[in-house]
Amino acid sequence: MNFCYNLNFSKWVNKKKDSNIPWKYCESLPTNILHVKCKFCSHVWWGGKVRTKHHLVGTKKDVIPCRSVPDEVKEIFLKLLKSKERKKEDKI
Repeated sequence: MNFCYNLNFSKWVNKKKDSNIPWKYCESLPTNILHVKCKFCSHVWWGGKVRTKHHLVGTKKDVIPCRSVPDEVKEIFLKLLKSKERKKEDKI
């Protein structure tokens, strides 16, 4: 992967972060933008907003659950995941 590609991808990720709620509670690491770190428990994983939501809700789906997340934040992401599931069911 060349340096120019990394810069372009980094700009895309930063634009996406601004419009997505999970990035308020997690951050990408400067050494590798695809590594995400939880601001509550400092756990680091490889992935994006879907794994971040599962981490904060505690579903254990492809990521270790956060044990330090406040209940209010957990509820926000639980609602987001449930609405996403409903949208998938409506398409079927």
